[in-house]
Amino acid sequence: MATNSENTERTYHYDKWRSPFYGILEAGWNTFALVVAIRYFEAPDQIKAFIAGAGPMGFLLTPLTLYVAARMRIRPSRACYAIFLFTAALLLGATTAQSLLLFAVFAVSSQMISVQQGPLMLQIYAENYESRERGARLSTPLILMSSAAIAYSVMGGWLLDLSINYYRLLFTIMCLAAIGCAWASSKIPSRPLSTDNVGNPWQNLSLMWQDRFFGYLLATWMLLGLGNLITMPMRIEYLANPDFGINASNKTIAFLMMIVPYFARVLSTKLWGYLFDRLHFITTRNLLNLCFLFGIALFFFTRNLICLSVAMALTGMAMGGGKIIWGLWVTKIAPDEKASSYMSVHMALTGLRGSLAPFIGYYILSQADMAWVASVGLALITISILLFERVRSHERLKQV
Repeated sequence: MATNSENTERTYHYDKWRSPFYGILEAGWNTFALVVAIRYFEAPDQIKAFIAGAGPMGFLLTPLTLYVAARMRIRPSRACYAIFLFTAALLLGATTAQSLLLFAVFAVSSQMISVQQGPLMLQIYAENYESRERGARLSTPLILMSSAAIAYSVMGGWLLDLSINYYRLLFTIMCLAAIGCAWASSKIPSRPLSTDNVGNPWQNLSLMWQDRFFGYLLATWMLLGLGNLITMPMRIEYLANPDFGINASNKTIAFLMMIVPYFARVLSTKLWGYLFDRLHFITTRNLLNLCFLFGIALFFFTRNLICLSVAMALTGMAMGGGKIIWGLWVTKIAPDEKASSYMSVHMALTGLRGSLAPFIGYYILSQADMAWVASVGLALITISILLFERVRSHERLKQV
């Protein structure tokens, strides 16, 4: 039987293999799916909102996915393997789709399925990494993920500027990347899930009110997430839609939406991993929140390429740390054996706000203008910063 040290190193090794493949998928879904919907299919706002909210909509299913995996007593790594193979099949459907409806169905469902691996991977991290090293262990795979996303974004923006029809090639590459994720996930050691630690979806969701401190943090995170997420698809709309006066090329959109923020993520992720392991949770969380706040404030009130780049660099820095703290924060307050249950609740609420946010953003835009969308986002993030500060001295957040 492998030792804990061997499991740790094997997990770290194959997570580093998995991450570049996932970076390709993330870049494709976050930017190119929406660009294709806008510029190839001329999609209406409702369809664009569904595509923008696909990942968060998938988060809503994670408590059910986790429960099914526990009932089957399947290992988390094997569950991830199956999830990514299913994702690859759906991406193949998006590649061959001839209509907007079919493209949207396959693009949305592929992302909804892929995000089911979130709480499963967290359980693997909780089992195989010591608490004092989780931020550092996760930072290197995230750097590799961001680097792959940068390279794929450069290539994808260049191809789409040559011809928008090349989107089929981009989705074929994403299909192959999903197969790569499946292979790497299958090699990671993990123990079978058990219903002793993973309750049914209702039992997991009941943690929100049974653990009141957890519920408070989730509510505060809800405000933060809504403030940030209503502005996310608006960035591409702001750059791509000629009504807003920029009408950027596909290459420029890829540069601003993927290359700049992902490069900032690469440069800052190691730092955020270090800070997550050593600083007070609230300090790290609110440093990230300030980066998001200034990134939004700068982006939506300018058309200058340099200012837009600085804004996206700030957002990228926040995303670098956000990936770590979003993926690991429940380990600060939850028992290791219950980490996946806590994470599934966190992901489900992320899904709720992520599903609602694009529609809220587009609704505000239809009633007012882009400045109003940004202002609402800024107000919600500011409130969340104050609410996080209220619990800085809470007993469960004291450093060990």
